[in-house]
Amino acid sequence: MGIRDFIQYLTEHRERLSDTRELSEAEREEILREAETMVGMMDGALKELESVVKNRRVNLPEEHALRFAQDVFLYLREEEEKVKALAREAGR
Repeated sequence: MGIRDFIQYLTEHRERLSDTRELSEAEREEILREAETMVGMMDGALKELESVVKNRRVNLPEEHALRFAQDVFLYLREEEEKVKALAREAGR
């Protein structure tokens, strides 16, 4: 799964949660499950990126690219956490 896929899923999750009709329990659970999976994948990617950054052989341009990727994943994780909160709230 690439970063574009993450962005697409995030967009779909937001759209489905903002739809004016009521979500079924199954739809809400599906969104929540997908969001939790995505957050887990992003956490894993962030850990891997951090381990590469800590490698002393990484030169400065590579480190900048890695830090940029980390920032993107942090942003996406935060946004997907918001989706999870909305999905949980919709179930109440």
